[in-house]
Amino acid sequence: MSKVPGWRVLCMAAVMLPAAFVVHASTPVIWKLAGHGDFIRGETRGVSITGKGRLTLSPFLDLVFESNEPLIWSLAADSRGNLYAGTGNDGKLYRIDPSGRSEVFFDAEELEIRSIVIDRSDRVYAATFPDGRIHRIDPDGTHAVFFDPARDGGMNGPEGEPGSDPDSDPEGGTGNGTGNGPGNGPSGDTNYIWSLALDAGGGLYAGTGEQGRVYRIDEDGGVHLLAELEEAHVMALAVDGSGRLIAGTEPGGRVYRISSAGAISVLHDSPYGEVNTLLVGEDGAVYAGALSGPRRGARGGRAGTAGASMPPPSTGAPDDPGGAPMLNAVQVTASAEAADRPSVGGFATGGSVVFRIELDGRVEEWWRSQTDVGLSLAIRGENELLIGTGSSGRLYSVRERGVGTLLNELQESQITALSPDASDGVVVATSNRGNLYRLRSTPVSEGEYESDVRDTRGMARWGRIRWESEQPPGTSVRLFARSGNTDSPDQTWSEWTGPYTDPAGEALVCPPARFLQWKAVLGTENEEAPTVSSVSASYLTRNNPPRVHAVTVYEPGVYLRDSAQGQVGQSTQTDLPPVIAAQVGGRGNGRGQSASSGSPTYRKGMRAVAVRASDPDGDGLSYEIYFRGEAEETWKLLESERRTPSYSWDSETFPDGEYVLRVVASDAPSNPPDQALEAELLSEPFLVDNTGPQVTRIDVADGQLSFMVRDGASPLYRVEYAIDGGDWRVVHPEDGVTDSETEAFEVALDGLESGEHTLAIRARDTANNTGTGKRVVTMP
Repeated sequence: MSKVPGWRVLCMAAVMLPAAFVVHASTPVIWKLAGHGDFIRGETRGVSITGKGRLTLSPFLDLVFESNEPLIWSLAADSRGNLYAGTGNDGKLYRIDPSGRSEVFFDAEELEIRSIVIDRSDRVYAATFPDGRIHRIDPDGTHAVFFDPARDGGMNGPEGEPGSDPDSDPEGGTGNGTGNGPGNGPSGDTNYIWSLALDAGGGLYAGTGEQGRVYRIDEDGGVHLLAELEEAHVMALAVDGSGRLIAGTEPGGRVYRISSAGAISVLHDSPYGEVNTLLVGEDGAVYAGALSGPRRGARGGRAGTAGASMPPPSTGAPDDPGGAPMLNAVQVTASAEAADRPSVGGFATGGSVVFRIELDGRVEEWWRSQTDVGLSLAIRGENELLIGTGSSGRLYSVRERGVGTLLNELQESQITALSPDASDGVVVATSNRGNLYRLRSTPVSEGEYESDVRDTRGMARWGRIRWESEQPPGTSVRLFARSGNTDSPDQTWSEWTGPYTDPAGEALVCPPARFLQWKAVLGTENEEAPTVSSVSASYLTRNNPPRVHAVTVYEPGVYLRDSAQGQVGQSTQTDLPPVIAAQVGGRGNGRGQSASSGSPTYRKGMRAVAVRASDPDGDGLSYEIYFRGEAEETWKLLESERRTPSYSWDSETFPDGEYVLRVVASDAPSNPPDQALEAELLSEPFLVDNTGPQVTRIDVADGQLSFMVRDGASPLYRVEYAIDGGDWRVVHPEDGVTDSETEAFEVALDGLESGEHTLAIRARDTANNTGTGKRVVTMP
């Protein structure tokens, strides 16, 4: 077997662009799919997706039986190789002999046959739905009602013996449901029989709802209530190697173990609402499938026996992995009302989980799907767990924890039952439509995998397609591709182009378009199968212009340390005007803030602009910044070819007045000069004010200081005075609020001693410019 090389050096010439009819981006995009998570989003027909993330040919599925029924709920095989399939919605039981000949073996009055088991004498026990009964059908077709809860539900106790004591029960547990003699059974209806199981001695067990009862029915028809659980429905049953019964329930999602004497213990208390499938492996481990929705409500308050209490959940379970909320069941039958039935009354949607419960009680999450619902389990070969799912008809194989292989994806919606057959194979039962297949170990001769659709988010031209594969002799891998301008392929898409047969790369010949899809066709002439581990395709999109969303000019004195010209020292001023303090991180409260790279800080005279821009192609951007004063016509360049979306400059080189900035963003860093595109945006007008307020008309008369403060551009922010070099004292204007460009002030000079005094006045505006005034007075 030789390994075929995949992606090598990206060859730009291979893109083979003709003379430019549109401007295209210069950087190609490589769309690569590799691994299980990528491939599972596509569609398979005769192709498996391994747990290691490789595409290969699926095992062959041989069609055994077409029932022409919508549903096959149950499946079993007898010792002679006959298969039995229980169907809905007409309640027919089919028998298919080894030659493939089929017949209606039994026709029930009820709508569905939900569970079947076959004893050592090849007698079939069939549980019907919705009026739960168990019918026994002999090999010659003779049949009779073997168990009817309405008729037999009172026959509960094994010869009137009391429930066993856990201390005397060799299986351990907390009690049983057999503490009543004949005729003294618990009251309440048993409406549904969800599950059946047989032990090695021929004893038949029935899991029922809505009272959570488990019955044991002897071969001679004797009925015993083995246990009544604190759950409404017993959805699944299995018997382990020691003859103990395993039960899965709803709505609490528990896995119970019930001894032959009826002692109950909890193997696993899952965080989910329903355990719907059970299987005991050859090593004794229990596999339990749960629907990954939360519990639908509190468990019922019924006790397992009079005076018995349930034990705490067993330890060793993993932490709750969570899960999507349980969605409404999709009812596919025409049967009874669904108000209190579990979701398996139809087919649930959402995801599911399979747990593995070891003999020592340790619980591991073995498999999980966010979308596929586990409906059936089987073991094939040595510890290969098969999981049948809906609603995409997928069959999974799990050999080790957390590594699931998608073996097959059938055209039917659900895989509702799996059963080993006499030839060491597995028979697969489906619903919507009701068919039977036999799973072979040899691969199909050809299979297809279709990728999901790639949205390039613009008109694209295609480069090369490459893949990594292993191709044993006699096998082949061919790729095809198509393109279109709708998000799902339709008649407007191109035909499939190809085949592409060189994994090292071939030029795609699809027409330019927005969307691309590829498919891989795998083939074999023998029992070997090729594998594909990755597929990559390159493309160039039409170059789209950048977008400038916002241009923000900061308040006077605010600058961004990583965008300032040269080295600008940091001011230690802490009493900034509020509008400025708000942008530099709270300086207005006097606490200050240490500047870090890119964070706004303060320095008198500085100004800063920040740009918010994007490019739909992901191209790098550069910026040119222009300014223009009020009543000016020509834009002057302030900064060019800037690679960061911010810039700070010394505004003291600008005369006072109003200005506007024009920011031009270009994708030139990622495109040839003749193909670069631009976008621009103007800032809001902003004021440059570097001139402080003027203090005028300073006068002292009759012990009163009066003066005027006038600013030519900005409102006043704070005015203070000091006497003889003392502390500054805030003074308010005559109108009470310092908020205008011109304000008048009066201050009473009470308590001044006679003689000469120096009066100083300091005024600041909202741009943090300062003006001062002085007056020397002599007090009498």
